[in-house]
Amino acid sequence: MRLGRKSVAGIGGLILVFCLVGVLGLPSARSILEHQFIRLPMTSVESRHDWQAFGGTWQFVDGALRNSSNERGAKLMNGSIHWKNYMVEADVLLLGEYGFAGLTIRASDEEDGVDAYHGYTAGVSNIDNALFLGRADYGWRGFAAKPLPPRVYNQQWYHMKLIAVGCVIGVSATGSGGQTATTAINDSECLSSGRFGLKSFNSGAEWRNIAVRSATRQDLVAMIGDVIPPLAVPMQSPAGADASSNDRFLDPIHRDILQYHADINAQPIGTLRLLSPNEPQPVVVHGVVTLTSPILILQDSSGAVSVPQPPKHIALEIGDEVEAKGDAELQDFSSALGHVSLRKLWSHGPVTPVAVTALQASTGALDAQFIDIMGRLSEKHVDADGTTVLSLDDGSQSFVAVASPASSSTSMRNLKLMSRLRLRGICIVDPRYTKNVSAFAVLLPSLNDVDVIEGPPWWSAGHVLALIIGILTSALASLSIYILIERGRVQAVLQERERLAYEMHDTLAQCFAGIGFQLEAIHDEIGEDSNVSPLVATAREMAKNSHEEAHRCVAALHPENLESVGLLCALKESVRRMMSSASSIKLKILSVGEPFVLPLRTSDALLRIGQEAIANAIGHGHPDTLTITLLYRRSFVELIIADNGAGFLVSSESAGFGLRGMSKRAESIGAEFFIDSQQGNGTAVHVVVPIRASLLTTYWHRILSPLIGRRRLNEFGAQ
Repeated sequence: MRLGRKSVAGIGGLILVFCLVGVLGLPSARSILEHQFIRLPMTSVESRHDWQAFGGTWQFVDGALRNSSNERGAKLMNGSIHWKNYMVEADVLLLGEYGFAGLTIRASDEEDGVDAYHGYTAGVSNIDNALFLGRADYGWRGFAAKPLPPRVYNQQWYHMKLIAVGCVIGVSATGSGGQTATTAINDSECLSSGRFGLKSFNSGAEWRNIAVRSATRQDLVAMIGDVIPPLAVPMQSPAGADASSNDRFLDPIHRDILQYHADINAQPIGTLRLLSPNEPQPVVVHGVVTLTSPILILQDSSGAVSVPQPPKHIALEIGDEVEAKGDAELQDFSSALGHVSLRKLWSHGPVTPVAVTALQASTGALDAQFIDIMGRLSEKHVDADGTTVLSLDDGSQSFVAVASPASSSTSMRNLKLMSRLRLRGICIVDPRYTKNVSAFAVLLPSLNDVDVIEGPPWWSAGHVLALIIGILTSALASLSIYILIERGRVQAVLQERERLAYEMHDTLAQCFAGIGFQLEAIHDEIGEDSNVSPLVATAREMAKNSHEEAHRCVAALHPENLESVGLLCALKESVRRMMSSASSIKLKILSVGEPFVLPLRTSDALLRIGQEAIANAIGHGHPDTLTITLLYRRSFVELIIADNGAGFLVSSESAGFGLRGMSKRAESIGAEFFIDSQQGNGTAVHVVVPIRASLLTTYWHRILSPLIGRRRLNEFGAQ
C-alpha cells in the first residue's frame, strides 16, 4: 500500500509538471509575434492558420484571399487576442466601384455586422479617394484620413501597412504608381492587444502577400517619421472634400442612377418558365448575383436563372445588381441564358437565403435559388481537382453539397461524420453536380457557408466499443493490481512467520535440546541406582517431548514453497517427516477433478489444517492407512484427511486446542470445517472452500500467474 501511495503521488506530480509547463508555455506561444517574422503564403494559409469569417463570401483564388460579396462590413480574422505590438501588411485590391477594403489590428469580440467588434481598421476607399484610419467599438469613429492621389481605383493593387506600438497607430498605402499616403494617431484610451484581420465594406476585395511581424518604435519611426502623432479625435467630415469635386462624394446609389439607365422592359426571371420551349427567346432580366463560380447565378424575387458562360471582361461580386440580355433556354426545372451580355447596374445587398427542407428542395422548384438547408453529414471526400463533396440527409431526403477548391477550407474538410450541418448555397438539380445519385446538390459559394449545428452523436458503434474496451481494461487493471497487492500482503505474512520460525529454532528449540543434553549427562552421572534417577528420566522425557513440539511448531510456522511443489506434495512431505522409519502406515494421495491455481492464502490455510489433521491421526489414531484427497469442483475445493485408526467421539468436550485451531483457520478463509469420526471406525477431516472468483477473475489470474512466477498446476506426489 505504501508503494501504491508513492505511485499515485508520482503520477500526480507528473500531471502537475505538465500543467505548469502548459501554463508557462502558453504566453510564449501567444507572444510568438514578439520573437519572429511570420509570413502567411496563401498556398498554405488555410492549413496553417485558422481564419474566422464574420460575413462575406471568402475564397482562396489564385494565391489570394478574396471576398466576392459587397456585403457591408465583412471581416476575416486571425491571430491571438494577446498580440500587442505588431505590424500587418498586405496588397489590397478593391473589386467594386464604391466601397473600401483594408486591414484590422488589435481586434476582439468580433460578431457579424458592420462595426460589431473592438479594434482599429485602416483601408483605401474609392468613395472619397482616401486612406482612412479609425476605431470600431460596436460603432465607428473615423480618426484620420489622407487623400491618395490621383484617386483610389478599383481593380488596382495598393500595398498597405498597419502598425500598432503602444498607443500609436499608423498606416501607409502605396499605389502602383508609387504614390504613398501615410497617417497616424495617438489614442489615449487605446486598445492594448488583439487579433488582426481583413475587412471590406460595400465592395468585394482581394488580399495577397499577407505578412505579420512584431514591431518596435524604430518600425513606427520608419513609417511616419520622428513626429508626435495627433491625439485621436473623431472627424466631422469626409477627408479630402472640397468644392471643386462635388461629384466625388455623391451617394453611391445616386451616382449609379446618373451613370446607368436600366432597361424598363426587363421581365421577372420567374416568367422565363412561360416562354416557348422549342427555341431560345431573347429576353432582358434584372437580378442580383448569388453565385460567381463555377457558374453565374442571378436571382430576383420571382426566381433564378443560370448563366453557364458569362463574359469574362466584367468582374462581378455577389450582391451586384445586374442587367442581363440573352437567349433564354428552358431546362428541366429552371432557365439558362445563352449568348448573354451583362451590365452592372449598382451594388446591392446580398440576397437572403430561403430556409427550406431537403424534401422541398428535391422537387426542383427551387432550382438555381439561394437556399438555407440543414442535414446530417453521412460521407465526405475530396476529388482529384480539390473539390470537396459532402453527402448529407435530413431523415427524409439525401443530397450532396459541393465546394470548389476556392471555397474549400481545412475546417470544412475536418468536418466529422454524423454532424448536423447548416449550409447556405445554390440549389442545383443539374446531373453534372448530382451525378444522378441525389435529387439535388447545393453549391457552396464560400468557405464560411457551412456551420456545425450539432456534433456527431456520442453513442456511435466505435465509441461504444471503445467504452467497453476501456471498462474491461480498467477492470482487468484493477484486478491485476488487487492480486499483486493481496499477494504482497500474504507474502509479508509468510516472511514474518519465517522470521518467527528461525527465532524459535535458534532460541526455544535449541534451549530444549540443551536441557535434554544436560539431563542426559546428569542421568549418566548419578546412575540407575540413585533415588532421583526416575525424576531425571521423567524430566529428560519431558525435555525431549518439548523439543519435538518446538520443532513441530517451527515446521508449522515455516512457509512451504507451495508455488513450486503444490499442496498435495507439501502434505506428503509433512507425513514423511512425522512418521518414523519403523512406521507401517500406508499412505494414499488422490487428486479428483481438473486442478487449478488456488490463492496463496487458501493453499497455506489448507496446508496448516492438513498438517494438524495428519499429526492427530498419526499421534492419536494409530491407523494402518492414511488417505489425503483433494477434490477440485467448479464452485468449491475440498480437502479430506481420512484414516482407519481408533477414532473418537466428536463433541465440544473433545475439541482440544488443535481442533479449535483448525476450525479458526478454516473460518479465516470462509471454508466449511467438519469432522466425521466414530470410535473404532477411523476419522475423516473435511475442509470445503467455496470458490467465489468469477470466470473473468479466474481467466485473468491464469494470465498473470506466469508473469509473477506462479506455476499453473500443482504437482502431485505418487502413492
